[in-house]
Amino acid sequence: MTKTCVVVALIIAFCAFGQLVLAETPHNYQVRVVPRTQGNAIHASTLADNLYPTWAAFAGSPWTSTSSPTNSDGTDLWPCFGGGNTQNVDCPTIGDPTQNFPDNGVAVGSPSYTWSLSACDATSTSSNYCGQTETWYEDDSNDSSDFLIYSITAQQGSNYIADSGTVVFGPNSFGGLSPAANVIIYGDQNFGTMGETGVNNGNCEANYDYPLSSPGWPGSTYVIAAGKTCVAPVTGTVNFVATTEVATPSYTKQKNGTYTVKFTSKYKLQQKWSITLQ
Repeated sequence: MTKTCVVVALIIAFCAFGQLVLAETPHNYQVRVVPRTQGNAIHASTLADNLYPTWAAFAGSPWTSTSSPTNSDGTDLWPCFGGGNTQNVDCPTIGDPTQNFPDNGVAVGSPSYTWSLSACDATSTSSNYCGQTETWYEDDSNDSSDFLIYSITAQQGSNYIADSGTVVFGPNSFGGLSPAANVIIYGDQNFGTMGETGVNNGNCEANYDYPLSSPGWPGSTYVIAAGKTCVAPVTGTVNFVATTEVATPSYTKQKNGTYTVKFTSKYKLQQKWSITLQ
């Protein structure tokens, strides 16, 4: 496949050049703050505390490249964020900030509406990703104590071809920043069963590091399965729903000594869009 990449100039800003990176899950869902400069960035005090959408797309993945999808340090080739005159260790092979890779810029895979069914149908656990989900939002919640949680589903009619379960990123370190944080959650993605059957098969994610061994934040991302059964994708429309929440956890001890968790949502954002498989 041909690698596609677009550099997007962001005219919104962040308080520093650094990136906050939370732990990676088995399906490669990651969350990052986009570097922002102070220039035209504000903390929107006139807005109600909440999460506000900016964009969402199914875009090209570095894993479809004919060359290595990662940098020498193991990070994905993109997303890659501009960082002024400070070397950006996240993407040394895409953009060198010392060579005019701009502030408020990002390199990502280009979004498309039409996608190859054969390339996106994961028939085994070794199937390559065909694209990358990208959901962007601004965090004006002013809440850094509750948890950031995320889920994304892909459906064709009533059939699920992907379901992330609930991805728990832990305490929301993006709440209360000034200027407000511009955040991307992304994950390399294909669809279908991966040759597996039953509940939580293939792209319908199973529990990961869950239930918990003790109440509270374990220190790394975990996944709570949604209990869905994925089927193989077919030609036609795919509907995505991504749900981002800042929520309060509560824990229940089970008879086997583990702990389950339920979340009470305080701020919730849903982003919906579609693609087509051909």
